[in-house]
Amino acid sequence: MRGALLIGLCLAAVLEGGDIDIESIAKKFEQLGAWRLPATSGYVNYDPFRRAKPLIKQTKRRKIAPRSPVIRVTAIMNDRAFVNGRWTKKGDRVGPYRIVAVRRSGVLVKEGGRTLFLPLKHETKLLKIKETEQ
Repeated sequence: MRGALLIGLCLAAVLEGGDIDIESIAKKFEQLGAWRLPATSGYVNYDPFRRAKPLIKQTKRRKIAPRSPVIRVTAIMNDRAFVNGRWTKKGDRVGPYRIVAVRRSGVLVKEGGRTLFLPLKHETKLLKIKETEQ
């Protein structure tokens, strides 16, 4: 910013057609750098976040419970299951769970001492083929 101001002052001096006095430009530049806001007792800084501070404190105190990951079984073939977009088998991990068994109707998973059954998600999105008459 200061460099741009100094260049602007030099350019103004050149355009006026006068001689460039580097010392006077440097003094003006130093005067601009030394300028500060006058100290007054009635001057108050405006804080745009003052009204939001109690709300920010409230959100910091509240703890949000972690969400369990969504696990979707979309296909099962032999001893493999298509879970969350990839083929898995017994012993593989899906998020925090380990696959215990793959059954015809779903997948058994275990996390710690908890065992869950994830049923096969049946989607009814089938392609409809329309036959044309020839």
